[in-house]
Formats: sequence, C-alpha cells, structure tokens
Amino acid sequence: VSPTTSNNFFRNLLEHTQIPPNTKSHESPMAQAAYKSDYGSPGYWDERYSGTDGGGFDWYQNWKTLKPTLEPFLVAGQEFEILIPGCGNSTLGADLYDEGYINVTNIDTSAVVINQMNDKYADREEMEYTVMDATNLEFLPDSCFNLVIDKGMLDSQLCGERNITNVECVTKEMYRVLKPGGIYLCISHGVPNTRMTYLNPKTLNWQVEFRKIPKPPVENAHDVQGVSDHHFMYICRKPR
Repeated sequence: VSPTTSNNFFRNLLEHTQIPPNTKSHESPMAQAAYKSDYGSPGYWDERYSGTDGGGFDWYQNWKTLKPTLEPFLVAGQEFEILIPGCGNSTLGADLYDEGYINVTNIDTSAVVINQMNDKYADREEMEYTVMDATNLEFLPDSCFNLVIDKGMLDSQLCGERNITNVECVTKEMYRVLKPGGIYLCISHGVPNTRMTYLNPKTLNWQVEFRKIPKPPVENAHDVQGVSDHHFMYICRKPR
C-alpha cells in the first residue's frame, strides 16, 4: 500500500470524523467516493494486496512508535492471548512475537494477504494468520483473548457499505471474545466525538477512555485539510 493510498484513506476518513455517517443521501461527494472504494470490502483489499510483493505496511503507527503506548497493556507469559483484527500486511504481529508475546492471532477478510503473511512468517510457529471477518468471529469461542489491538480496522469499516451495522457487529464481537478484564484497543484516525458513540453503546457493559498518540510524519500529510497532529487510542475494558 503506497503513501498515496494512505493519504487517500485519510481524506476519506475525514468525512467520518466530522459527523458520524447515517445515511448515504446526507453524505458529501467525498464520502460517497469512499463507498465507491469501499475500504470495508474483502474484494477491494484482495485486489490491492494482489499488486504487492508481500512487503509490510503499517497504517497510522508501527511497533516502534506504538511500543511505549502498548507496553502497559501487554503481559509476558504463555497464557496471554492477543488478537489483531484487520491485520493486513502489518508487521505488528511479528514485532510482538519477536518481543516475546507469541500467542498472537492475526485475522483479515483478504485471503490474498493472509496467504502472503502465512508464507512470510512461517518460521513463527505459534503465531496464526486466519481468514476471518471481524463482524462475525464465528470460529472463535467466547472469552478467549486478553487483548485486542485494532489499528485502523474500525475506521475502514466506517468507509464501507452497511457501515453502522458492521461497526455494531465489530464492537459486539470484540466484547464477546475478550476474557473478563480484557481490553480492546482501537487506534483510530477519528476524534472522540465521532467514535465514542460507536465504541460505548448502552448495549455493551465496558468502560471506555481514550488517549492521544502523536502522529509519526506522513509524506504529503500537510496536503490533507483538517488532519489532527494525533491519532486516538480508545481503551475499552471489559468488566472482570
């Protein structure tokens, strides 16, 4: 995924950081363009990843910039289970593995990128890459993960068809697969007044707070009007 693709993604997301999208008829031409790209569609990403060489790309933040922010939520040991939904070709799972957090499950709806990552990281035997939809984690049991790290996946769902329904399904599934006391970390481009409604509905009994994360430099980011100097990490904690 090129810097140009990244910046286009940021532009599309800006439409969803001003007013939460409800109906297409009320959205701007730029927001409608996001639907045409449909970042929530597996077919869109299959096509994108088919044109890559299997290299890595990290949306928003990489392990180096995230490490100080993530470390307080990580626990060493064989029993600590991590889920990375919408993993794409990010190196985050491998970076965590190399730091000693070996029980990492990476999922994505794109079979193309999952096949690429399985080949690339075949030597990391305890880490898994599986084709799965974050809106329906049908193969995962209840209460099986200590930590979920979502880096841009929820944002991509907001740029797809059935966005509101899909986001509701995602948050319900994240809640379901977390162990009691587990945490869903959602790293997002969206400011709090556009994300808290989605992440903290009355139907989910968890506590949600957020923190700002300084953005690393992005090529041509100054061309994107309205871009904040920060990303936001939403911390959703399931009761014990």
